[in-house]
Amino acid sequence: MKLLNAIYKILNKPFPEQESRFGLVKITAIISLFVTFFLYVFQPFGISTLKSDKFLICLGFGGMTFIAAVIFEFIVGKVFKLKGKLENWTFGKWILYNLGVMLTISLANFLFARILLFGFIEWALLPQMVYGTFMIGIIPITVLGGLSLGLQERKYINIAENINQEKTGIPGEPLKDNRSLFGIPINHIKYVEALQNYVYIAYIDSDGQFKKSTERATIKHILKEVSGSSIIKAHRSFLVNKAAIISITGNAQGLLLELSDSDRKIPVSRSYVSVFRGK
Repeated sequence: MKLLNAIYKILNKPFPEQESRFGLVKITAIISLFVTFFLYVFQPFGISTLKSDKFLICLGFGGMTFIAAVIFEFIVGKVFKLKGKLENWTFGKWILYNLGVMLTISLANFLFARILLFGFIEWALLPQMVYGTFMIGIIPITVLGGLSLGLQERKYINIAENINQEKTGIPGEPLKDNRSLFGIPINHIKYVEALQNYVYIAYIDSDGQFKKSTERATIKHILKEVSGSSIIKAHRSFLVNKAAIISITGNAQGLLLELSDSDRKIPVSRSYVSVFRGK
């Protein structure tokens, strides 16, 4: 039972998914090149029996790997939006996602091999291709994912501890600002969260009660309105009042801001970590 609980805990840890599409494409390209050279060196799936064009055929498998992974990402991420919010992305979900990628790659490479090398499709052989793809990919993907999780988690936990000790990213007093935003005094705002064409503004009212107001605006518009105040951007979907930060924690996805009078932890994108380190 302890082992199962430990595995469950690891699978539910936040995972450092790529925040940029360019980074994802770059990793997919690297994996595709790995597939190309792996097949060329070890020559499984009957490649060793070919008399010519072995490298080109292996390159074709690598190309199909890239195309299949990109299509899967587009379908999952763009069309069905199955990934959800980045902060809800876990190691377990990442493994399931990659199983889906490998299944898609198996189908793409199966069609490529049957049509190009044999000229006809024999669906009874598809399970063999799926099995081979999973045997090649599942172990290195899981190991690399686990290493990435551990390294990133340790990195941001250390950064958070340093900030809390040095107080470089946690100023003690708010900046004096008499402006208001949608009738809410800027200094009373805790954070602002984006929701498509609307924003949630979390604040403390005049009676000291925590409130949330929904307004039709964008993060970009709000950021212009509060320019020069203690409210800064922490994430593509969040603005935060630096004066409300009481402590900072870290996980594999980056930093998390704990605010006074609020139980919501605000994520910090990796590109904004330097702002909270006082650099």
